[in-house]
Amino acid sequence: MQDKEIFRIATLTTVIGLIGLIVTSGFISPNIIEIDEIDNSKLDSQVEIQGVVTSLIVTKSGTTIIEVTDDTGSIDVVIFSTTNMDNSIYECVNVSVTGDVSIYNNQYEIILDNENNLKIL
Repeated sequence: MQDKEIFRIATLTTVIGLIGLIVTSGFISPNIIEIDEIDNSKLDSQVEIQGVVTSLIVTKSGTTIIEVTDDTGSIDVVIFSTTNMDNSIYECVNVSVTGDVSIYNNQYEIILDNENNLKIL
């Protein structure tokens, strides 16, 4: 009888914990870091930066590349054409960007995969 009771308690605790993780996961975001803190340890990790859009380029394929600059440096933010973005981003705008760090042509960049992860401040 004790084993069944322990099993029920363990199962109930597990279910409650999983539900708690699912509910709170939407409220968890990465810490805001400065651009010069992006290094190999951040590769394939999600980061959040804040800065000013200093350039904006739209490629022939529809990919948008914005350069974001803060007091410590600058980094390209890549927005592929499959990401539904409105066209309200322009130079000299303060933004907050959350995305995954990757390397392209030996330069760090942030890949934006969700339009909600680019906010005008």
